[in-house]
Amino acid sequence: MRVICMLAVFFGTWTARGAGAPADGPVVEIVTAFSPTVVPLPADQDFTGNGLITQELVKNSGPLEYAVHLNVRGAYDDNIALTHTSRLDDFFVQIQPSVMLGIGDVVKTDTFLAAIYAPSFYRYDDHSDFDSDQHQVRVLGGIQSGNLILRFTQDVAILNNIVLAATSDERSALGTINGRTDLDLYNTRLVANYNMTPNDFLFSELKMSRTEYAQPLVSSELYAVDLYLNHGFTQSLVLGAGVEGGYNTVDFPTPNQSMVQANGHLRFQPSDRFSFDVIAGAEFRKFESSSRTIPRGSYSTPVFSISASWLPCDSTRIIFGATRQVLNSAAQTAQDYVDTNLSMTIRERLSRQVYFIVLGGYEHVDYFNTIDSPMPLLTLSDDYFYIQPSVDILLTRFWSLGGYYLRRQNSGSVSIVDFYSNEYGVRTSIKF
Repeated sequence: MRVICMLAVFFGTWTARGAGAPADGPVVEIVTAFSPTVVPLPADQDFTGNGLITQELVKNSGPLEYAVHLNVRGAYDDNIALTHTSRLDDFFVQIQPSVMLGIGDVVKTDTFLAAIYAPSFYRYDDHSDFDSDQHQVRVLGGIQSGNLILRFTQDVAILNNIVLAATSDERSALGTINGRTDLDLYNTRLVANYNMTPNDFLFSELKMSRTEYAQPLVSSELYAVDLYLNHGFTQSLVLGAGVEGGYNTVDFPTPNQSMVQANGHLRFQPSDRFSFDVIAGAEFRKFESSSRTIPRGSYSTPVFSISASWLPCDSTRIIFGATRQVLNSAAQTAQDYVDTNLSMTIRERLSRQVYFIVLGGYEHVDYFNTIDSPMPLLTLSDDYFYIQPSVDILLTRFWSLGGYYLRRQNSGSVSIVDFYSNEYGVRTSIKF
């Protein structure tokens, strides 16, 4: 299920289908920097000071780093409900104050602790039933001691009255043509990196994620751990291998599942201007039986996670990401799906104060049954893409103003899930 919750690009962007894909962004990792765009602008690199108010204060020499921003976006969308028919258009405004508090080296993230809170309030002119209040919190920290590096992140997103762009079964389960629901997301990560020798290091990660929908949609939890052994053949080339195991609990009627991945790892970084990282392998899933369901046999599929960054020149940055993973459907259909997702960001500095940014992405989803039944459900699929060009102008070191256009389109194996939308908007960000 794709969740369209129109999250502002404050944490970078959020996560993918079924876990909060933003209306105006791809799937990339969350970043610490405060920014009205996915790629931070120069005005956002200095956390403390140089703001509308803080520029008048003396230079911060204390241990506490802080930042206070206000992002405001106004836009027109010709299909706010993302429906195939009965399209609704409207103007809306998003208001997002945000605050960050941190101790330690928040920029280099060696030894530090930081907390970020960014609520978002959406208000529509003619369709107030689409108004939405959303709250995002991230706590992150790290410790570096000798050969050991530890990182911790905790993300919480409370998303009220968000729009679903989903298969017909998922959408109809809500009992409303406009397909809105509440969604709470909880993601916890604990990462350890240990350098055994100058060329060999261990990487391990404990993770927990919970996707909690309002009834009657299906919620789920995943608990997993992975371990990788990596060897640096040169300063620029690292190869490794690892395994991941986890347990996936899902509300009825989808059975609980266990999963194992066997993956290889490649990291290539010949210079500061180019980096390429890929983890790829295969995932194997088994489904538990219960008194009310008979599970299918095991299921296996290729999986991967790819990230790349390239600076062909000082004024241009290109970021690419790709993932393939198995996720649980939120519909009461006893199905999972394989999600393949591609995203790209291109940022071009046209002048010292003008930036041109293009976001784009493509997502393909294939559903499969998790139980055996005399009349199994159809295994649907759909394809979704988006593109968003935008221009941002740094009016001062604490104030930016920009405009964007967003095109979204979905086509599925069942035509009633097809939709397209066009959004035109302006946005501004003020650093206090």
